[in-house]
This record gives sequence, structure tokens and C-alpha cells, in this order.
Amino acid sequence: MQITVSSLFACSALLATVAVAAPTSAKANLIVFGNSLSDVGNTAALTGSQTYWNGRYSNSYVWNEYTAQILGLNLANRAYGGATSNNELSPASSKNITIPSYRDQVAGWLSANPNPSAYNLQNDMIEVEIGGNDILHRVTGLITGAIDVNEFASQLAASIAKDTQKLVAAGYKNIAIWNLPAVDKTPMVLSFGAGALISPVVTAINSAVKAAIQPLPGVRLLDLHNLMGVALQPAVLAALGITDSTTACYVTDSAGKVTACANPDQHLFADGIHPASRMHYLWGTVAAVLARNPAAVINAAEALKLIATFNIGQSSRDDNIIADGGLTTTASYSTSSHVVPTYTTSALPKCH
Repeated sequence: MQITVSSLFACSALLATVAVAAPTSAKANLIVFGNSLSDVGNTAALTGSQTYWNGRYSNSYVWNEYTAQILGLNLANRAYGGATSNNELSPASSKNITIPSYRDQVAGWLSANPNPSAYNLQNDMIEVEIGGNDILHRVTGLITGAIDVNEFASQLAASIAKDTQKLVAAGYKNIAIWNLPAVDKTPMVLSFGAGALISPVVTAINSAVKAAIQPLPGVRLLDLHNLMGVALQPAVLAALGITDSTTACYVTDSAGKVTACANPDQHLFADGIHPASRMHYLWGTVAAVLARNPAAVINAAEALKLIATFNIGQSSRDDNIIADGGLTTTASYSTSSHVVPTYTTSALPKCH
């Protein structure tokens, strides 16, 4: 069965069995809640803070921008750099301005959209990426044992589940929660030699979140931790054109001065914790695949197919499906998990 980009979202395995007719000119949303891994400029606008590029904590577009482009969805991004799960559990601020937490982001969205249409409730996609800053705020206590890891993981997971339940109660049918990435592999943690101490914390939180959201209807867990591990495999790094997977491109000194590397697209990380351009591009394409084939297995072989299809290994800020104005040329990609056996999508107009 061949499926084109124009029908990509409509054919998603996430959709309920009874279709809701789309109003004239209706377009479904990709609604994103999260922190700096997902922010497209919200914290910069709120606080006036400087980021690496156009309000983003990376050197180019971030993952959800690619996902929305591939799926043909309107991007409604409510993620804020610095955000935590909730500001009671983990207070977050910048320049004495409170950063909206996941709880605040959800409340703000529901307040601004009190009566979503049946079409949007059924067809909108919600993706959540949160929790990393909760760890960073308590990292010393967590790795020294001053804070009980399992108790903290349980509190964090319960908070995430509580606010996700509000979205379920509002009627949204398609909600995905990304688990925590392999924080122990980030340049910041590697520089302190703390990977072995951080890894169990991440594992405990990911397990707790998985258990907490499992009872919620229409809510799925997506495995960012696995995706990062896949990206770090030598063959995948080579296909991405990544020559440095352990150090940061942008380095900030004690005076706040930022020094940039000469080749940011060849770095896996923009700074000590944030992905650089090609990792975001891969993440965005994986998110699109999982949106319409939730059972897809994202391993090295699948990642290599996506990298080739979207020419990610040659991409840059000025050469990608967003900068090039969309999807125009046809290329094929099929997953090894055959909920939907094959689909036809569109790759970069500039295929090298």
C-alpha cells in the first residue's frame, strides 16, 4: 500500500476508528509542550534572553518543526526553554521571570482553546518532552543519595501524568510523551565524568513515567532515550556526517561570552546538553514516522533509511525541508514494522 504525504496524517494509526469529517480549510495541529529541546523562541520572547539561533537552543530548526512540515500540520509550540514539570516541584525562572512549566503550558493551552472542535480533538497531535530540567535542578542530591531517586522519580512521573490527564479529559485523542534522552552521553555530563551516576537516575524516571501514563487512554510513550543511542552508533553518526559526538559546538565562558565551533552541522551537540541541527532533523523525521506507525522499530537500519531519504547527512540551516520550502520530490521509505507496510514521502528538493 502506497501512502503519500498528503494523506500521511489521515492514515495515521493514531486516529480513532471513526473518522470525523474535516471542516472546510481545516488543518490539524501539532501541539508541543516541553523545554529547551523543543522551544522555538518562547523563552527568548518572554525573557529577552539570547539563544544560538532565532530563539532556538540549537544552530538550526528543532525536531518538532520538521515533524510538522513532514506531516503537513500547523505547529502550535508552547514549549519554553528552562521549563520543568511544574514550578511547585521544580521552580524555574530566568531574569526573575517564572518560566512556564509543563503544568502552566497545559493550563494556558486549555484556557486559550476552551472549545476545540471534534475534528481537532480527533486529529490534533500533542507531543510532550519534559523532565530534563527537573533532574538538572537536583542533580547533586540525586547522584549523592541526598535525594531518594525512586521517590523523586515517582513525584515527577505523577506530576507529568496529572497534567497529561487534563488533556485527555479535554478530549484529545492523540498524545505522546517522549521519555528522557541518554543524559549521561551529553558533553556536560561527560565533562564531569558523571555518566555512571546519572544513568540510573534517568532509567528510574523513564520507568516511572512509563508506568504513570500507561492507564491514560490515547497516551503513548515515545523512546527518545533509544533514539539517542541509535544516533550514537558509528554507522549512523557517519551517515549523519557527524564527526564530533562528545563535545559542544557552542561554549560559554564564565563571563557569558559564547565561542562557536567552525562546523556546527558536524557536531551531535550544539552545547553541553542540546542537540545540534542534524540530530534534531533525525528526531523530527522519527517523530513523523511514529505518528503514523506507532509500532515502528527505530533502530540503526531504520535511521539510516530516514537519513538517506531526507538527505540529513548533507543538510544545514539553509538546506533542509523547511528552508527549501517543503516537500517536492518523491522518495520511498518503508519501515520494518508493518502496521502500515510502506509509504511514499517526499525528500529534499536538493538531493545530492
